[in-house]
Amino acid sequence: MRIVPMEFDQVDAVAAIEAKDGDVHWSRANFEKELQGEFKRFFLAMESEDVLGYGGYWKADSEAQITNVVVRRESRCQGIGKRIVEFILDCARGEMCNTCTLEVRKSNAHAQTLYQSLGFKVKGIRPKIYQDPVDDAVLMEKIL
Repeated sequence: MRIVPMEFDQVDAVAAIEAKDGDVHWSRANFEKELQGEFKRFFLAMESEDVLGYGGYWKADSEAQITNVVVRRESRCQGIGKRIVEFILDCARGEMCNTCTLEVRKSNAHAQTLYQSLGFKVKGIRPKIYQDPVDDAVLMEKIL
């Protein structure tokens, strides 16, 4: 498996995974926007030509904010999500970020456990941020 920057010709594949397996319901246009702008970074976990998962972050001064991490349902429990987040953290450190933040659904205990295993700490709750279904967001932060 390798992790590579996402290109415009991969947006359809990523949008299809999001529609099937994601929980924030990003549209194709959301992913296209992630490829634009100097502060946005987005990466794919690839096996041959197959997209196994993806993740990205925004860089704002010395902070990285993880925006979305998804692994295809049939590729889960293989460490792919962890490798994507570790890659993002390495990139953020390389860009001189000293903190990384994210929001995760309160009901997504599996993701919270993954982030905690990587050193993220809970910093607060944002009530009812997620829709379909309605859920709170757990704010997490890691000092880099």
